[in-house]
Amino acid sequence: MASPIDPTMQGVIWTKTLQATVRDYPTLAGEETADLVVIGGGYSGLNAAIHAARNGLRVILLEAGRVGNGAAGRNGGYNVPHFPGGVTPSAVAEAVGKRKGSALSELVLHGADAVFRQIEEFQIKCSAVQNGWLQPAHSETSLQKVRKVHDEWKALGANVEWHSPADVADLTGAKGYIGGWSNGEGGTVNPYGLAIGLARAAEQCGVRIFENSAVSGFEETAQGVVVRCGAAKVTARSALFATNAYMGDFLPAIQKSVIPVYLYHVATKPLSDALRQSILKTQMCFTDLRKSGGFGRLDADGRLISGGAVFAMGDHVAYGEDHARARMKMLFPQLTDADIPVESYWEGYCAVTESYLPHILRLGRNVFSVGGFSTRGVNLAQNLGRVMGEFMAGKRALDDVPVNVYDQRHDIALWSIKAKAARYIFPYYRLKDRLGLT
Repeated sequence: MASPIDPTMQGVIWTKTLQATVRDYPTLAGEETADLVVIGGGYSGLNAAIHAARNGLRVILLEAGRVGNGAAGRNGGYNVPHFPGGVTPSAVAEAVGKRKGSALSELVLHGADAVFRQIEEFQIKCSAVQNGWLQPAHSETSLQKVRKVHDEWKALGANVEWHSPADVADLTGAKGYIGGWSNGEGGTVNPYGLAIGLARAAEQCGVRIFENSAVSGFEETAQGVVVRCGAAKVTARSALFATNAYMGDFLPAIQKSVIPVYLYHVATKPLSDALRQSILKTQMCFTDLRKSGGFGRLDADGRLISGGAVFAMGDHVAYGEDHARARMKMLFPQLTDADIPVESYWEGYCAVTESYLPHILRLGRNVFSVGGFSTRGVNLAQNLGRVMGEFMAGKRALDDVPVNVYDQRHDIALWSIKAKAARYIFPYYRLKDRLGLT
């Protein structure tokens, strides 16, 4: 796998709409000591560092590129109070056990709101809008799935609402949906703005951040965990890898525990005022169960955001842009090609597990990794990062972290084949959607 690290953020629309200045952090040089070293400057790493530092640890964070240059700064900015797709709380309980499943469902259900409250606490300028999230059904198959999801959350006491086809059409302006449910605690952010804001918050909590500091190795010694970045090194009592799909080839134990799915997004020019009266007029966002991309949101300037999985054959950029425009016009028939010229196109990796749930790997006595957020990073990566920070600080037991913990390697079977197939499977996803099988 080619190195996924791209600190340039070329094409990413969120760099153009920032409300704060990007800070430069130094490169690690010489020898440093800390109580905890966190590897990865995305949502999970930054939140782990913040909450470990708040609980008294001296923390160093190492980022191979620039803070937020991975999935944290490249995603669509959807803060969703739900698991991926049609995953239900009961399915989560089956995957991780009843006790952990209940705790994880609680974490996810209220996690979106917790993200917004932390944004307020740290006064992060990231165009945060908490106007709700909706999961509509595009087919009879998906209607059964989303109804089951709604009913299970409702039974758990969640403040969710079921919507008729007319309700969905009114809330989103999108056509063709036959029902759906919503949770008002969801919303949207500028995800890159959130990442750089979290880095400032981490600094305020005493975290020392080093960029352009790719880890080349680690070992556990009598003095602690020694993490090396070339000739430089950090010695700490413990280490946490929070790299997700941006691990590269350095640690196969982490890399092969998730599938690196290569996704793209496009942003149109801002929609006209007239169109914004009918398209997502309340600034609610939505994501459906289509495998080939069925989601919608507006950014702060009224750009419509869409995307899907990169199809790595031929001119994949043109393919992606064409698909995104076609999907936008399908969802919103009032749009013409003239209404939605593409202003920005960008790509990035997402770490997907076979269960669509994150997990923890124990890589040594005091070395851990956390990852596999499977498109729910804005909510789950941050909240599980917080939980891991508290664990690393000794404020909770490892068994209290509500995900599966693996003491041995947990490679995905046929990883190399699946990782490669993920780059070519998009037309198959489109076919399944077209046949109403999703």
